[in-house]
Amino acid sequence: MENYNAKTKMIIDFPKNGFDSDFILIKDCLLYVGGNDEFHHNELYHNKITLKQSNHLNENHIVYAVQPQDNRLEQAVQNENIYQQQTKRWKQSFLVFKNPKYTTVSTDNIAFFYIRNNAVSMVCFDKQEYTLSQSLDQITAAVSPDQFFRVNRQYLINFKAIKEAELYFMRKLYVRLVIETPEKLLINKEKSPFFLSWMENR
Repeated sequence: MENYNAKTKMIIDFPKNGFDSDFILIKDCLLYVGGNDEFHHNELYHNKITLKQSNHLNENHIVYAVQPQDNRLEQAVQNENIYQQQTKRWKQSFLVFKNPKYTTVSTDNIAFFYIRNNAVSMVCFDKQEYTLSQSLDQITAAVSPDQFFRVNRQYLINFKAIKEAELYFMRKLYVRLVIETPEKLLINKEKSPFFLSWMENR
């Protein structure tokens, strides 16, 4: 742990007149202050703290100051996004209506979703097909990205439904499913690397 002698790259005014805690967070710099002295902060300048107080804070009171590297904030944000994704409760089933009954279909039993006649339909592994009220964008956001992949604007497919993928013209990928689709599933060259990475890193 490095000692920055209470130096910080940020310039900030403290909103309070005094602190009596051992730990002080100054923007991106965490200070640990030894002892129980109460002191007052009025100004903070670049690379120097100016203290206006009745009880002077000696430099030896500051045990250490930890200031993260610039890229640590970005890494923290990435870690938070990963944590939220891992802990998010993904949709496990869909409520459907057919013949005139309501039932639920588990996402594990859905081979793919697709847009047909401006409506979203889902096709199950048993080849049953249902129409949904949600948009394909809404469904994409609701299901697990580990389980489903948006291959193009019209199709969202289940990993378990993939039979094979082969190279196609213009560096596209042609994806075949175990359930026949109304159109060829083509992934453009820009999205193809992400699809292959998704297939490999699961």
